Amino acid sequence: MYKPFAAALIAGATLAAPLAVHAKNVQLTVSSWLPPTHAVVADFLVPWGEEIKKATDGRVTLRILPKPVTNPAGHFDAVRDGLVDITFISHAYYPGRFELTKFAVMPFSGDTATSRSIATWDTYEKYLLKADEHKGVRLLGMYAHGPGIVFTTSKPVDSIDDFQGLKVRVGGGMAADVAKAVGANPIAKPAPESYELLSMGVVDGVFFPAESLVSFKLDAVIKNATVFPGGLYSDTHAVIMNPEAFDKLSKEDQQALLKLSGRHLAELAGKAWDKHDLEGQKIMHSDQINLIKADETFVNAVRERTKGFEQTWLKAAADKGIDGQAALDSFRAEIKKLDAGT
Repeated sequence: MYKPFAAALIAGATLAAPLAVHAKNVQLTVSSWLPPTHAVVADFLVPWGEEIKKATDGRVTLRILPKPVTNPAGHFDAVRDGLVDITFISHAYYPGRFELTKFAVMPFSGDTATSRSIATWDTYEKYLLKADEHKGVRLLGMYAHGPGIVFTTSKPVDSIDDFQGLKVRVGGGMAADVAKAVGANPIAKPAPESYELLSMGVVDGVFFPAESLVSFKLDAVIKNATVFPGGLYSDTHAVIMNPEAFDKLSKEDQQALLKLSGRHLAELAGKAWDKHDLEGQKIMHSDQINLIKADETFVNAVRERTKGFEQTWLKAAADKGIDGQAALDSFRAEIKKLDAGT
């Protein structure tokens, strides 16, 4: 009497199991190597997580861990190996690994993070995605920070000669390339170490976007800022996800996540950078900072010393079977169009 009933319960549970798993909420862990008040976290990752939660009716949520799971450069491997589900990486922290991303970070490329971020993703997706530079993880999107600025503690930089022997903290990538080209001595260190490096006199300055004055509390030690039209350099970040974590999501939720990735992600992140850059610019325009606008002679001197970057990149693209010139032309045309619309 009881056996058929028990069997029916077991059979029913077996049939219902896939539905229960399918409907199960999924919490995705996110590791950030930047402070919670930084633009990338406060005004990008947090609202992005809210968008994902809403789009999936609460089935998928992001949990930003209280501490990073590893050092900044270790985050690619952390996602690839499943230590964490999602993170962002700075391409500059991986010398020689993401060379194709440099099309978006050359000197004088763009005045806002929003336009640069959107154009970066659109160009990368159309022309460069096939190179599979992010092999081992799922690339959800890319974005770029705002115009790179020269910040110093004591020595003002108002001519190309002022770079000679200047010790500057850089993340790597294009910032390091530019520093070497103009005669400065680049010291590659993660962004969170900048305050300590400056306050202890290990470096004379940093290459950073404006927001860093607030994000890393550099306004306490920085005395000079030199700005360039379109920025001296920039950096790109990639938002990456563990493939197995993505596969755990239902098809419906995968589509919802992807809809909020790509171009949408780039615009959201770009606007976050621009918002925080404005806060930094307020400090730059105060009596606290000696603000220097690079004149035409200075800009041309930098341009002359960095003009080989484009050919180097075009060769790297050609070696990967990519029409680099078409990619550059598309990127620059989109930047111009987006900036004109703002």
